Amino acid sequence: MPQTSSAVTSGLLTLRAGATSLDIVPEIGGALAGVHLDWPSPSLPGGIEPLRRMPDSALAARDVRQAGSFALLPYSNRMRECTLHFAGKRYRLAPNFGSHPHSIHGIGWQHAWDVESSDGANATLRLVHAATGNQTVEWPFAFEARQIFAAFDGGFSQTLEIANTGTGPMPAGIGLHPYFPRAAGTRVVAATTGVWRNDDAMMPISLDPVPPAWNMAEGKLVAALSLDNCFAGWTGQARIEWPEWDLALDIAADPVFGHLVVYVPPGKPFFCIEPVSNRNDGFNMLAKGHADTGTVVLAPGETLTGTVLFSFSRLST
Repeated sequence: MPQTSSAVTSGLLTLRAGATSLDIVPEIGGALAGVHLDWPSPSLPGGIEPLRRMPDSALAARDVRQAGSFALLPYSNRMRECTLHFAGKRYRLAPNFGSHPHSIHGIGWQHAWDVESSDGANATLRLVHAATGNQTVEWPFAFEARQIFAAFDGGFSQTLEIANTGTGPMPAGIGLHPYFPRAAGTRVVAATTGVWRNDDAMMPISLDPVPPAWNMAEGKLVAALSLDNCFAGWTGQARIEWPEWDLALDIAADPVFGHLVVYVPPGKPFFCIEPVSNRNDGFNMLAKGHADTGTVVLAPGETLTGTVLFSFSRLST
């Protein structure tokens, strides 16, 4: 039976199971600083880093934007012009992304999380947002959130939970924002039914059929893509292949993650495959009467939860 262990060193919470180890930084957005597979090969004698590794300089600067992955809640992606329309009211949100005109990725990634428990290959992080004082301009509704990490030999799972702890209804969404390294031969496979086209402000304006150049159902080279779009009708299954490393990753997400954001910035050494529940600006689109936004309205005491499973394997086996 593989050995499991957990340890906290220099702000990192490390989980281990067999050949898999996860480095979590609770105080920096509860983010994943990196994942290591102890699968040495002639080209990678030190093993494989299948997510972007957060550099020491970013850890010192507490720069979560250079993490390997972080959670998105209480909404994913962009909120147009830092404004939320919900239940007939308009809420102005504080800008949270420099000079960017939209609020983005929720607020969980910008706060320290408490370690509620850590035992062997498992850890639970907790974040409480009281929505009092200055917190109301971050997000006007009270919630309690958890991230539950579970490492296993050859992969890990991550569960997100968000509970409405306020006295009225709250719109909610969850998602993950992992950064994967890209090589010349990296391929991605993911079946979707449509894609949201963006306007000049990178906000969705129309749901269109997936064009052949973006259709990943049969697999696409990441090098052939340049995307920052939200795809609808995702099956919850995706696969990434790195032939150079003899490595494959299979992603399996619960049905709540019905959308997939694909971010492939030109010229960067990474790309993102993001399982998310709500589409970009989905809460405001719900307020305008749009259907299928992925928005979940939580009554007081209700919880939204979902799990994403990341399983690694050798391509040659």
